[in-house]
Amino acid sequence: MSRRLPPGVRPTRLELLKVRKRLVTAEKGHELLREKLDAMVMEFFSLVKKRNELRRSMEEAFAAAYPVLFAAEMAGSRREVESCAALERTIPDIPALPKNIMGTGVPAFQVPDPLRSDPVPGYGLMAATGRLDKASDMAAEAIEAAIRLSEVEGAILRLSTRITSVRRRANALESILIPQLKGVIAYISDYLEEMEREDLFRRKRTKGRGEAGAW
Repeated sequence: MSRRLPPGVRPTRLELLKVRKRLVTAEKGHELLREKLDAMVMEFFSLVKKRNELRRSMEEAFAAAYPVLFAAEMAGSRREVESCAALERTIPDIPALPKNIMGTGVPAFQVPDPLRSDPVPGYGLMAATGRLDKASDMAAEAIEAAIRLSEVEGAILRLSTRITSVRRRANALESILIPQLKGVIAYISDYLEEMEREDLFRRKRTKGRGEAGAW
């Protein structure tokens, strides 16, 4: 026989039953991994689509805020705008909460609403125009879009790593373990059949000699 048994495997009927059970388990595990992989890939592309939409929203928000800020600067002075910005309320800490996507832990940022700790600008009445208020609000929207974008990009990165791991396990079962188990089953089956043929041949020969001796 050209096939070889792995170390510790004996060509017996009991061993054949054990290997067949292992094969059933491996094939079922491979099927489950493939189903999980398909679902993860679908979720991955869904996140990519969401990421692209958020990126467009963020770019549009920043693009809309810049002209308003420029108009506020033109209405007053650059120094005045910088002074107002320095007095503006700071963005509070944004906690990252655990979130689960297809069995993969990803970060989820808890963005406060409104984004600023105080919705009223910190520069009070010293601003020359209401344009700065509008620019501040639009900038807050752009920053929130950027935070949402980073959250989705983090999920994409971690899910991509998880997909690679699951695909590697599925491929190992499909390309290595399952063929190996099938080879062992074929070897033991052939070995047992050959032993049965040899045993049958010996019994026939023994029976033939006994009948010949009786004459």
